[in-house]
Amino acid sequence: MQRLFSMFPEGGPGAGLLLLRLSVALALLLHPSGGPLTQAMLALTATGLFLGVLTPLLAAVCCLFSFYDFLVMGGTPLPEVGIQLLTAGALALLGPGAHSLDARLFGRRVVTLPPRKKTRVGE
Repeated sequence: MQRLFSMFPEGGPGAGLLLLRLSVALALLLHPSGGPLTQAMLALTATGLFLGVLTPLLAAVCCLFSFYDFLVMGGTPLPEVGIQLLTAGALALLGPGAHSLDARLFGRRVVTLPPRKKTRVGE
């Protein structure tokens, strides 16, 4: 699972990724087209993105939905689809950041080993 995420930046870059996740999630929630099942799936995806759960995978799903909506449903104009594809694609490539559940679940850990006990030779 570690291969999905390159790193989990903190500070300003981590806050920027949090804002990027929020903007992609809000773009999904404010999308008017689709039936109740589609709206439920979009809400579940948006919630996962907001919390930072499997962010690269869910961002790729957002890209696919935007592309599908443009080609099949015709509900979104081209400039808006382009912006949605770019932001979701950037999120898929950058990862979730330090302020996410992904960082808590799959982040790097520091392992501290207890000091070795000194033994005498021959015991």
